[in-house]
Amino acid sequence: MAKPKHLLVFGAGASKGSDSSGTPPLGSELFGELGRFDPNGWGSIGAQRAQLFRGDFEHGMREILEGNSQGVAALQRRMAAFFFKFRPGSSNLYMRLAEKIRERHWEGAVATLNYERLLELSLLSQGLKPVCGKEASGESEIEVCLPHGCCHLFCTSVSMSSRGVTISVPHVEIGGRVEPIVDPQKFRERIDGDAVPPAMSYFVPSKVTTCGPKFIKGQQGRFAGLVEAASTIGIVGLQVREYDGHIWKPLAQAPGRLVCCSGESSGRTFREWANSRRPHKIDVDVVLPHSFYDGFEELCSSVGLS
Repeated sequence: MAKPKHLLVFGAGASKGSDSSGTPPLGSELFGELGRFDPNGWGSIGAQRAQLFRGDFEHGMREILEGNSQGVAALQRRMAAFFFKFRPGSSNLYMRLAEKIRERHWEGAVATLNYERLLELSLLSQGLKPVCGKEASGESEIEVCLPHGCCHLFCTSVSMSSRGVTISVPHVEIGGRVEPIVDPQKFRERIDGDAVPPAMSYFVPSKVTTCGPKFIKGQQGRFAGLVEAASTIGIVGLQVREYDGHIWKPLAQAPGRLVCCSGESSGRTFREWANSRRPHKIDVDVVLPHSFYDGFEELCSSVGLS
């Protein structure tokens, strides 16, 4: 199979806007949802830190990481369990996208910064085989790049009983082969019984990880390679956060065209960023002033899925 000509990059806004209900919350809503899902963990965080989370989830998480690092791995496991529960409905935009990818034998790859599996499950529902860490080699395969990891990825060669075991984060890094656990029962057993969290970056500005740092770094490097090779890059539901240099530096240097579909407000921020970081592409890059839902067909057309 030829190298991908196109790349789609999905952020939290894409998953939130992929359906009218049953989708993961945005960062501003995430803390409250986690507290309801996990009252004994996320729901027991003190009022002062809770206020930080509500103001900016990443800064609240950084405060806990710096002040109570031994409790963060347990919170990370519960966050993974929260994201694992989401499933795409039949009307989900990821499902429609997967159908287009299958029907058109699309020459492209996808990358998601999200921790849930809506995109992966949608691809699987259409008989497509997501592959991670290598180029797609078969007609039914599609590469899925995970620069921040995912809720169901684990270093399967490492196991520690969660009883009486704490992990000091970020002072501990756990390596080994990273593999998905997709069976719900096996996932629950791993999440509830093992102290080691998934290969999933902590939701902090540095995106540090305990489990699978080599895998995460490899995926971030692969992301840069996919960006460099793509003629068109669709950016969906993603806010500009330049401190995520592993994402925004490759995008700033991308030789291809960027097409942003992240809503009106984020679109304005993206245009300001693009004018500053990509002035040589000012007449090439495109900002669609639409949400994922309203801009779906135009976005698909821009990346060869019309």
